[in-house]
Amino acid sequence: MTRFSASSAAVAIACALATAGAAAQKQPSAEGKAGASAYKPSRTPDGQPNISGMWEPGPGRPFESPRGAPWKPPAGATGANGAAFTFFAPGDQLPGGRSTEKGPMIFDPADGIIPLQPWAVAKRDEIIARQDKVEYLDPRVRCLQAGVPRANLPVFYNSYQILQIPGAVVILYEWNHMTRVIPLDGRPHLPASIKLANGDSRGHAEGDTLVVDVTNFNDEVWPVGSGAPPEGAPASALTSGHGIVQSDQLHVVERYWMTDADTIRYEARLEDPKVYTRPWSFRFDAFKRGQPNHQLFEYACHEGNRKNIQLLTGVDIEK
Repeated sequence: MTRFSASSAAVAIACALATAGAAAQKQPSAEGKAGASAYKPSRTPDGQPNISGMWEPGPGRPFESPRGAPWKPPAGATGANGAAFTFFAPGDQLPGGRSTEKGPMIFDPADGIIPLQPWAVAKRDEIIARQDKVEYLDPRVRCLQAGVPRANLPVFYNSYQILQIPGAVVILYEWNHMTRVIPLDGRPHLPASIKLANGDSRGHAEGDTLVVDVTNFNDEVWPVGSGAPPEGAPASALTSGHGIVQSDQLHVVERYWMTDADTIRYEARLEDPKVYTRPWSFRFDAFKRGQPNHQLFEYACHEGNRKNIQLLTGVDIEK
């Protein structure tokens, strides 16, 4: 990967598990309703709220509340894969630091627990317990597309460029060189027979908020996953969103709005009748204004991917 020598274990580095107890993790977010902000952004020539620019990940925080007992880091954990907040190298930090919010990003349902159907709970348990098998690995570990809304969740080696042109918003991600072109001209979604890892996006403005409707997903990636789950933690202890599958019925509604000149708040509502018992939503400050000299770098995902090669071939390339 771009900013450090990566292994497949180092696919994400934002906060993965809460260090607070379960009660603290279930505190509702205080970030307010979608689009609620006293800040008024400028407008593009065609009237869009202006969110263009170079952006870096916002503050890290737990994504969800665990459905079971919180993870207790082993003795001596210092921020690597055994810790509740996971960073892969000493000193690694998100540009936005860590959020002062105590609760998870999920605000609906209020307990912060993803409302999975029983079969999806069992599938998640199986996936997390079988990380020694390549077929169960995180799609991001296998260098597939991040998916939506996962592409907007914080990792320190991802950053973003947002371009606004007449009739469209374009989001470029450093992660896997992904590009999303979001038409704003009212055209319909692609035919239902066309399925994509990142779905098919259609946007419009509601006041100062960019609203994006995303459909036409395939089932090859995970919809969420923030940070990196500690090695050995059961799925019931995770607060990172890892191990959740999606179906071709996933429907996501995204909202982007600015709370000040340097912050874009992001909200997503997910509905998938094959996976969830009900729709659910999360919200956080996803994008912080990049430095004046900020740029996107090459993302060489497979370089140094020692673990994947060993799992596939049985050969350790460093021996």
